[in-house]
Amino acid sequence: MLTIGQLARCYGLSTKTLRHYDSVGLFRPALTGRDNGYRYYLPAQVAELGRIVMLRELGLPLDEIAKLLPADDATLRRALREHAARLRDEIETRRERITRIERRLDQPEWSQTAMQTPDIVNLPAFRVIGLAWSPQDEGDIPAMWQRFLEREHEIADARPGSSYGLCQPLPDGGWRYLAALQAAPDAPVPDGMAAVDVPAQRYARFRHIGPVDGLPATFRAIHGSWLPAAGLDAMDGIEFEYMDQRFIAPGHPDSLTELYIPIH
Repeated sequence: MLTIGQLARCYGLSTKTLRHYDSVGLFRPALTGRDNGYRYYLPAQVAELGRIVMLRELGLPLDEIAKLLPADDATLRRALREHAARLRDEIETRRERITRIERRLDQPEWSQTAMQTPDIVNLPAFRVIGLAWSPQDEGDIPAMWQRFLEREHEIADARPGSSYGLCQPLPDGGWRYLAALQAAPDAPVPDGMAAVDVPAQRYARFRHIGPVDGLPATFRAIHGSWLPAAGLDAMDGIEFEYMDQRFIAPGHPDSLTELYIPIH
């Protein structure tokens, strides 16, 4: 039989590693001395440990390795293909993260967008019809906008040349977002769409110039500093983005989006 030290040297492992494998039930010795507690292994266990070492080097976690030790070759190959697919997904995710980091580092100015003093406007009630998306739904807001643009012609008597990105608070404390057009009060609602009646309201109106992926930063500035600096308090109501002919494209640096924040 082999001692724990002899077996560890076969693969360049520490005896501590083999003791850990024993403690978690992954790889147990064939015999443990009753008096001295020494661990002893059979020659056949050299190959078994070799499979564990190979799978660990390929990045599989110990709990998954434990399931694969008795597996046949076909099962092992399938598990490795699935593991390779997960690694490719992780690599792609990390590449995207690196790209975002590099893009952030390339920005010449890390400070907040220049302070804006809002226009105060009072709007009458109006109705919008469009597609809705909630955080628990699949996909994201840009994908929902793409679907809406393909279907906006279904909305009868819609106001031409402008659209709304409407954020509606819900009674349960959640929220939903609508990509919508303004429509007549009695306009029919196409299948799969929703209608929202926006009440008459006083708003603080801000301007966002640039790609739509910068909107969250503008909203943070609005609620974090611009509204307080103007002595205004936002209320829990429907806020919306308004886009007309001045909105050129989602990624265009000169696109203008008006932001309407309900205030007391």
